[in-house]
Amino acid sequence: MNFSEEWAEVRVGDLGQVFTGRTPSTKCPEYFGNEFFFITPGDMHQGKHVHATERKISDAGANLLRRIQLPPNSVCVSCIGWQMGEVVMTSAKSFTNQQINSIVPNNDVDPDFLYYSFVPRKQELLSLASAIGVRTPILNKSSFCDLHILLPPLETQRKISSILSAYDELIENNTRRIKILEEMAHALYREWFVHFRFPGHEKVRMMDSSLGRIPEKWEIKPLGEVTLNFDSRRKPLSSMQRAQRQGEYPYYGAAKILDYIDDFIFDGKYLLIAEDGSVITPNGKPVLQLVNAKFWVNNHTHIIQGKIPISTEFLYYRLLDLEISGYITGAAQPKVTQANLNRIPVIVPTGHLLLQFNEMAENCALEVRNLQRKNDNLRRTRDLLLPRMISGELKYTSEI
Repeated sequence: MNFSEEWAEVRVGDLGQVFTGRTPSTKCPEYFGNEFFFITPGDMHQGKHVHATERKISDAGANLLRRIQLPPNSVCVSCIGWQMGEVVMTSAKSFTNQQINSIVPNNDVDPDFLYYSFVPRKQELLSLASAIGVRTPILNKSSFCDLHILLPPLETQRKISSILSAYDELIENNTRRIKILEEMAHALYREWFVHFRFPGHEKVRMMDSSLGRIPEKWEIKPLGEVTLNFDSRRKPLSSMQRAQRQGEYPYYGAAKILDYIDDFIFDGKYLLIAEDGSVITPNGKPVLQLVNAKFWVNNHTHIIQGKIPISTEFLYYRLLDLEISGYITGAAQPKVTQANLNRIPVIVPTGHLLLQFNEMAENCALEVRNLQRKNDNLRRTRDLLLPRMISGELKYTSEI
């Protein structure tokens, strides 16, 4: 390996304080609240920094866990289960569950450089943890502390991390813009088609319907009447087939994984709806994905498009707030069948209002797609640079 003699191989345990998280007893609801982030592996997929968590800790919970609280810029690494090796940094005072080991770096360690040192090691950590022989991969605190990283002088760490961080800052800025655009379109849908405060609503009479009072001349139709369904083209794939076809196109199932499929490629705008009830029920909402690109799905995902004048974006926002539990059947294997999906009621407004909404929603969706493409390009460039920079193979000077 080509790196400067100034670079040292250092134990993770010597880089700072290492903490293993802990979950407060759920029998004491007072430990949970809205004050502090409580990071679990499920929260570690939002980019470099954690800006939100599914659950939060109260002041009482923070006092209970005060010995293992994490300051901002701590580096958290998941070390149990098949999400092994996920890495994030804290953006505020936080706590984690027991599946995560975290490092509070010493003053001679740049937190961002430490974060980037762990990012490419996911497969390595999973292999180490699986070698123990237990059914669930686990890398305990002692083994985690015995890991080594290459550490250059602090000034070099900061120069390297500043280059890599520039990519992530752009990605995070674009991600925030995407969220704002999606929230704008969702808010417009709710304003017009839930609260009925659309342009000219003051002059429209209301009438009774199966969903309550709606504007006159609007209709209630089942989802099956206003959509095109493509479920006949769903195809189950074995894990071996997925591994053999890994490559360019996204592959969607109950959870998203990347795969390459060379037949029956979907190309265009579709709404994907998870069929598996076990991943739908935790918050009572359906798992949705609005896609406008080439992709493939397995047989656990419904694929639909809106029929003119109903747009696919309109359907997405209709289903986004839907309480889905009433449409789930099956005890041993809960699922949303196509028949149940088809009977979901949809309010169908008059044509001119739909056209206005579709145009605005499409403009938002177009800008979102442009930002997503920019992020994809930024990630690819960053991921090419990252392993070479943190190993010392590529210098941070004119070689970039």
